[in-house]
Amino acid sequence: MKKSILVTGVSGAGKSAISKKLNELGYKAYDMDDFPGLFTMINQKTGEPVVGHDNSNLEKVAEMDWICDKNKLQTIISDESNQLVFYCGSASNIDEILPLFDLVILLKVSPEAMRHRLTTRTENDFGRTSEVQDWIMTWKDWWENDLQQKGAVVVDACGSLDQVVKELIKKGQVPFFAPHIILDLVIPKKVWYN
Repeated sequence: MKKSILVTGVSGAGKSAISKKLNELGYKAYDMDDFPGLFTMINQKTGEPVVGHDNSNLEKVAEMDWICDKNKLQTIISDESNQLVFYCGSASNIDEILPLFDLVILLKVSPEAMRHRLTTRTENDFGRTSEVQDWIMTWKDWWENDLQQKGAVVVDACGSLDQVVKELIKKGQVPFFAPHIILDLVIPKKVWYN
């Protein structure tokens, strides 16, 4: 029986890093942002797609929604041949896509870890400024609590990448089938990125 798992969280929670690590361990995982045409940046006021978006401009960032095309995502999930797949990402219209998944895992990260990851990451410039980080903090707790109330399983995303992935696999009740990689080793805490 196929199982599709959404791994979500605010920017800086570690979604992209977790997607990469799950693939290294032999699972099938996607960074949802990598699907061409799956997301569109929309201006909340006009409903029109945004061209030339500036992630450092708080005023512009706060006016935008990151919209996932539910029909395209449904097709991607339906066409997937693997029995177990992790989809790592988030969207402004997350409530519309939640029903497509068998399980939702919410990565909760502390404000300090989130800010550090966003400030230092290199693959994505969203949230790099302190102004945008402050804005994320205005809705972070509400957004996370809302997902928890809707049944999301919470994983603490503040530890090392190996620790977080191990907990995600455990909470997702997913069989661990990469015995050649030992996750129980004592690994020093390190910074990793979304």
